[in-house]
Amino acid sequence: MVKLVEIEDESVYDDDSQYTTDAESESVDSLSEKEYDDDSDFEDDDILDESLLERLVALKEIVPASQRHAISRTASTIGYWGNFGARLVGKLGWVLTTSALLVVFPLALETDREKMMQQWESEQQNLQQNGGAPGQGQMMPPPGLGGPAVGPAGVPVEAPGLV
Repeated sequence: MVKLVEIEDESVYDDDSQYTTDAESESVDSLSEKEYDDDSDFEDDDILDESLLERLVALKEIVPASQRHAISRTASTIGYWGNFGARLVGKLGWVLTTSALLVVFPLALETDREKMMQQWESEQQNLQQNGGAPGQGQMMPPPGLGGPAVGPAGVPVEAPGLV
């Protein structure tokens, strides 16, 4: 903090008279203004050299202790609830993401597979309606779509346990 000390200028008060003339009072005022300007320049330099930490410490002296404690409690409460909310959002995000991967993703794959199978069946029906002879131009279902399994020599084979 800046401590102000008043220094009296003895040259202004050389005479012992209690009364001053207008000219003397003007000279005293001009000297006071000049000293004030010089002091303000000096104080501005001190303020510029003051760090943010020093300013915050000075604020600590200004704000009463009860109000500082109230501000501290409020900041702690906001921090607690912010942390709680962030954890809750993270946990909910984890649950929703894993649920989507375990339920929605396989469902989407199965839906896509079903569409491919329907498309294949419609192509097979078109080939049969257009007069395609059996064995000529027949297409096999894409792998993994659940079409009939083909054994050696192109003979369809049913999987055990499926009827």
